Amino acid sequence: MNFFVNTILWIAYVVSLYFSVFLFLIYMDKKEFFKTEKSSLNPKGKPIVTVIIPAYNEERTVLKTMRSAYNLEYPKEKLEIIVINDGSKDNTQQIIEDYIKDKPNFRLISQKNMGKAASMNKAIKIAKGEFFACLDADSFVDPKTLLKMLSLYYEKDNQNLAIITPAMKVHKPKNLLQKVQWLEYLVIILISRLSSHLDSLYVAPGPFSLYKTSIIKEIGGFDETSIVEDQEIAYRVQKKDYQITQCFDGYVYTTAPKNLMPFYRQRRRWYLGSIICVKKYKNMIANRKYGDFGMMQMVKNVVGYILAITGITVAIYLVILPLLRRIKSMFLVKFDLMPYLLSLKFQPKLINFLLTDFKMGFLVIFIFAVGFFLFYKAHQNANERIIKWGFIPLIPYFAFYYLLKGIILLLSLFEFTRGRKLKW
Repeated sequence: MNFFVNTILWIAYVVSLYFSVFLFLIYMDKKEFFKTEKSSLNPKGKPIVTVIIPAYNEERTVLKTMRSAYNLEYPKEKLEIIVINDGSKDNTQQIIEDYIKDKPNFRLISQKNMGKAASMNKAIKIAKGEFFACLDADSFVDPKTLLKMLSLYYEKDNQNLAIITPAMKVHKPKNLLQKVQWLEYLVIILISRLSSHLDSLYVAPGPFSLYKTSIIKEIGGFDETSIVEDQEIAYRVQKKDYQITQCFDGYVYTTAPKNLMPFYRQRRRWYLGSIICVKKYKNMIANRKYGDFGMMQMVKNVVGYILAITGITVAIYLVILPLLRRIKSMFLVKFDLMPYLLSLKFQPKLINFLLTDFKMGFLVIFIFAVGFFLFYKAHQNANERIIKWGFIPLIPYFAFYYLLKGIILLLSLFEFTRGRKLKW
């Protein structure tokens, strides 16, 4: 293996090792606390809370979303629900009207298509709630989540606490892609819980993050030019020295893409928006003024992009190019496979490299062990079984799912360099 690839691999593995061990040590430091931490269902106060449901062409899910908001275990007279039909071209408007006609705590706003951030800002201006929550129209909140979040807010007793984020799971995955995402979301719940204890959360998920209304108004509401308003608002909250925390068992369930193209479009928007956010707030990177968020989270976000590029580069060199050469050879012999099979010698470069370089092999095994430990603990943390959906989803999750996400990130970086703009 040439010196350039060898060097890239060593840098990537050492950096991965650093962040893996860092997360492992945080978990070990907090594990006893995690075992005893419980969410209360009796908040010290029950203020008016506004739930905002922006909907654009959501006729298949908006009814269930509204029902989940209505069924929150919270006094109906203190629960205001604003549903925004953002220029839907399907039957969303009629479904909303039929459902809310006998529910006085619901309010419908119909408008031309303005995007999610603009819809949220319009609702905030008329919201009565001391707190408001955004609930995406393809997501469903657990009935007890609002009580848990408010209890956490009053327990923290911190006037700078601006956002409480949920623990987001995939709703009833049906096919393989959704089941793999279900595994991914459980890991994200644990990572977010660890980040929360470092005051380093950098995204407030659209499905039922709870905001302090006065603080969000003070900092100017949501950025209507951003394609990831939930990330941008979190970065801005961190920059303004407000805080974000996670309600570790405040569950909300989101509908994950079930086909590859919707998945690609979703992740491309996430990654491109995240890159734009990092650029916008680049002065926070490795800036001690912003504590662990600047010194750890911002650095980790940037390094994540570099590692993705590294992983794709190495994969192309070690796997894709050799595979293309094999295919070319078979094409030249008109796919007469018998001579090829008889002469085949199984000598993949990466395996050979790991076998001949004990230190590199040990490093890879150690990183994988730490990763699997956190993967296992993520399921415990979310009260889920690893094999809930069988063993099959584990194969693509560990084998190539992160390679797929890396490719999408690489394409997003390419679009960013071209100045490509996406709409929400």
